[in-house]
Amino acid sequence: MESWVPLLDIFLNSPCPETEASRWFHHSFDASSTPTITTNSFLSLLSKPSEAIVIDSSSPSHTSTPHSKRVMWIQTLPNAVQFRILSFLALEHSRFCARDLTKLARNMLSGADELDFWVKKAAHQVLDTMSESNYEWVSCLNLDSDEERVENEFESLPNWLKDEAINANDLLL
Repeated sequence: MESWVPLLDIFLNSPCPETEASRWFHHSFDASSTPTITTNSFLSLLSKPSEAIVIDSSSPSHTSTPHSKRVMWIQTLPNAVQFRILSFLALEHSRFCARDLTKLARNMLSGADELDFWVKKAAHQVLDTMSESNYEWVSCLNLDSDEERVENEFESLPNWLKDEAINANDLLL
């Protein structure tokens, strides 16, 4: 956990956390870096189960009783920090295991009712960046030939005008 304190400080205090966190990751994974700092260990920290005390805000304060709930460690952080971390993960998704990132985002969205709007958007962004589409289905549509045909039709004369041009001995404009 101590090795991640500088990164978490960036997410808490930086005006541009994605860029600074990317720089921190780049410098931390040089040849001289310690083996305890890995992208996998960061995702493990974020998804680590934690006990959180939850107070139901929908019920009146005198009848609400706090209860403990098992959540991921990232969910114990303030919403703004969760958003910044997820934004960073979407930006630097190539550094992380696709399966683990997808799992983290899906687990975050599984409790979507309690999620902040921006946290939910960032989790969706992680999933969107992780979905790979090879667009092979587009190549089978043969769109180039249709475009050329439409262009040729546009530049050509209408049939009724072609017939007039053939029948007339004079030039047509």
